[in-house]
Amino acid sequence: MSARSWRGPITGRAITASRSGWISSLRRSSQTLEATSRLDGRLAIVTGAASGIGRCIAGHMALAGARLLLVDRDGAGLADAQREMPAAAVLALDISDWAIDDPLAAALRDERPAILINAAGLFPSRPILDLDEPHWDAVIDVNLKGTVRIAQLVARMMRDAGRGGAIVNIGSVQSLRPGPGKAAYAASKAGLAAATQVMAREFAPFGIRVNAVAPGPVLTEATRGAIEAAGGKPGVAPPGVAQPDEIARVVHFLASDAASFVNGAFWTVDGGATLLR
Repeated sequence: MSARSWRGPITGRAITASRSGWISSLRRSSQTLEATSRLDGRLAIVTGAASGIGRCIAGHMALAGARLLLVDRDGAGLADAQREMPAAAVLALDISDWAIDDPLAAALRDERPAILINAAGLFPSRPILDLDEPHWDAVIDVNLKGTVRIAQLVARMMRDAGRGGAIVNIGSVQSLRPGPGKAAYAASKAGLAAATQVMAREFAPFGIRVNAVAPGPVLTEATRGAIEAAGGKPGVAPPGVAQPDEIARVVHFLASDAASFVNGAFWTVDGGATLLR
């Protein structure tokens, strides 16, 4: 079989493919998948790390060898998380405040992050007829404004360091199939999905990949009561509920070199529930 050549869409370098070339490439990939999932020595910032999905993601990052900066406005929760991950640094920070650049820079101490996981979020429910400005602003300020702001700051650091990086934003299937009472939450996550795609395009020239993970219901301490009341159970059969670990594994993949050619993607992790609504 003759070889084919073409130009890569981003680098412009010549790429040659042949049957033997593909086989060799597959062999190398299978041999290095575990290695490319490692995050040894990389500095990862995880927001929303005091509890729930964010804390579970931070644990996965630590097990993969990353150095951690855990960010949350819940100082007590951060202290508890640090007892589980004693090597991690912590920063009590409310990302809804636009002026987070100085405390973030002080916490980093001139180090440059390689990974940002945006897991901070609020998910209250309120019917539109009962919405008020404080409720709307609180949700939008954390889930959209704050998430975009910290991504902006970290992307600047990644760009200036010249080593690329990976950003993973935690969205929600509510941005695709919003439920009653979720106007502010669904709007914030739909906005984040759009912002993720814009970031992916704008940051790509600097070697920074940006993707989003959109979970369905996830069983955490904060959601347990509502999920159990609704009859949700672990598993993919509706009304299936994910464990935090099932979300964290996808985030870990997207943050690692195993996903080196994944950029601007929106990964639904909901057991297929959106297909049935």
